[in-house]
Amino acid sequence: MAADREEQLLLRVQDADLAERLHAVLSERPGAPKDPTVELRFDEDGEGRKGTFSFDETSFRASLKDLPTIVECYKTYDDVNLVKTGDIGQVILVGGKQNASIKARNGLTPPMRDAARRMFDQNTAVDQKLMQKLEDDLLAIAQGKAPAGMEFVDVEEQYVVDEAGYGSWQPVTDSTPVAPAQPPPRKKPKKAKSSQEAPAPEPEEGPEADMEEI
Repeated sequence: MAADREEQLLLRVQDADLAERLHAVLSERPGAPKDPTVELRFDEDGEGRKGTFSFDETSFRASLKDLPTIVECYKTYDDVNLVKTGDIGQVILVGGKQNASIKARNGLTPPMRDAARRMFDQNTAVDQKLMQKLEDDLLAIAQGKAPAGMEFVDVEEQYVVDEAGYGSWQPVTDSTPVAPAQPPPRKKPKKAKSSQEAPAPEPEEGPEADMEEI
């Protein structure tokens, strides 16, 4: 399955004459050779990243480089809709003549020039003795021990509220006042009784009332 996977790479030509001849062939310009001989070979020795690029019996040095970031490739038929065709992570640099040196830059666009050097190759000066001491201290703490020259102190604290109502965490001592407990819930006030007494009931009218008057 891996052999059937399509892989895309960028071809960057540094020789101006070779670049013009390749553009003429790809764009099918008048006078351009119809069937040029193009061959790319990589050396079997080493990592296989260096080789030779031949165009019409003219050889150039070639080198395979890794891009600092993944570049997406798109295709369009109407200059409106884009279809992604693959991801590109490597570029083939074709230099000058066979004995010419290759000067490679990391980015494809000016903002990404020397991106790997600026972002990934910055070495920070670190004191090795300090890093070793920090590692030893962390290992001691992980084992429940104190680092060299230090000791663990267990301090018991409690939340204390002062008379103004402000609270803070303070170490527990014999003279530390104990934080007051939560106040009891308020009781509902009793309803006040009315000072006016109810009037006495009037005597009922009837034969008994008439007899008392007699």
